[in-house]
Amino acid sequence: MRASIRRTAALGMITAAAMTALAPAAAAAPERASTDESRLYAPNALVLTVSKGETAKTATPLRAVTLTCAPTPGGTHPAPEEACDELRSVNGEFSALRGGEERACVKIYDPLVATAEGVWEGRRVAYERTFGNSCVLQTEGGSVFSF
Repeated sequence: MRASIRRTAALGMITAAAMTALAPAAAAAPERASTDESRLYAPNALVLTVSKGETAKTATPLRAVTLTCAPTPGGTHPAPEEACDELRSVNGEFSALRGGEERACVKIYDPLVATAEGVWEGRRVAYERTFGNSCVLQTEGGSVFSF
């Protein structure tokens, strides 16, 4: 009987020691989880470019920005809130962007290529479109490609 009491006491001491050792880690875990809000959102990071030419492969890059939309709009884009709102309105389908304004553009062919590469709402994005000139890009590309 004494042997079983000793084993029970020893087991209790080991359990208490283990709980004491693990307590700081358990207490810190919720704190780490609450400060890392970005894990609550799907990955979202884009590189947008505007280049002079007909295809991205042969065009000369003029401008490039980064855009993130979750958890908050940001990046080097000059108007990330507007660009993110516009992308959300088309569910990240760049080909559906049409801009918000009606504007008559001259018919001078001076091509610009707009590209978007990265991740939108957890899915890979690789978009390329050639616009006839800068007026058409600003009108149809909306705030997403206004940089």
